[in-house]
Amino acid sequence: MKKKFLATIGVVLGLSLLLTITLPSSTKADSNLLLASVEWVQAQLNPLKTKVTALEKQVAEQDAVIKQLQKAVAEGGTVVTPPPTTDKPDASFPTTVYTTSNNVKVHSGATRDYKVLATFGANKGLTAIDQHKAADGIWYRVEVSSSVKGWIFSGDVTTTKPSNVVPSQVVTKQAVNVRKGATTNYASLELVAKGTSLKYLDSFKNANGEIWYNVQTAKGTKGWVLSTLTEVK
Repeated sequence: MKKKFLATIGVVLGLSLLLTITLPSSTKADSNLLLASVEWVQAQLNPLKTKVTALEKQVAEQDAVIKQLQKAVAEGGTVVTPPPTTDKPDASFPTTVYTTSNNVKVHSGATRDYKVLATFGANKGLTAIDQHKAADGIWYRVEVSSSVKGWIFSGDVTTTKPSNVVPSQVVTKQAVNVRKGATTNYASLELVAKGTSLKYLDSFKNANGEIWYNVQTAKGTKGWVLSTLTEVK
């Protein structure tokens, strides 16, 4: 009985000794360094995996296009190479055109069958914003006013600026009052903001030597603005 009791005590003491044993500090440090190295490698590989996936997708798309082209050629079709893109504007497209005779008409469409929007005399400058090649020739889309745009036949205009050109627009340099008459003594009919484009109608030099422009606003108001506060185009 005594021997059995002593054996039991020995087993208990042995287990206690094993439980108190810990790993050396150097072993822990090596383990932490290994884990940090693995995390760093994964951090470096993840962006590369993303790039590889994107490249694989791009290659697959290009391969599909090549197969489509090969199929078209095999079936007797032709491969059309698109023209190179360019940011240069068309040199043949004018920015401003000038009427060459009296009674030049601006139409709502690019033929003479369309409604007449405006009629101008000779040497009237108009800003061109588009062009169209019709059966009878080139038509230019022009700005009649800030809110009205129409088409004028190229045979009725020139791109050469005449010496006595008539302005088509008056652009404000600052907020300007459109007045009832050609002096500041007249009441204001409408206040227009800086950069507003007004339709040019006429000009007048008052007794004070000031040049005033007779204009029409987008609202249809007709009045006068001082030339020094505006710019004609």
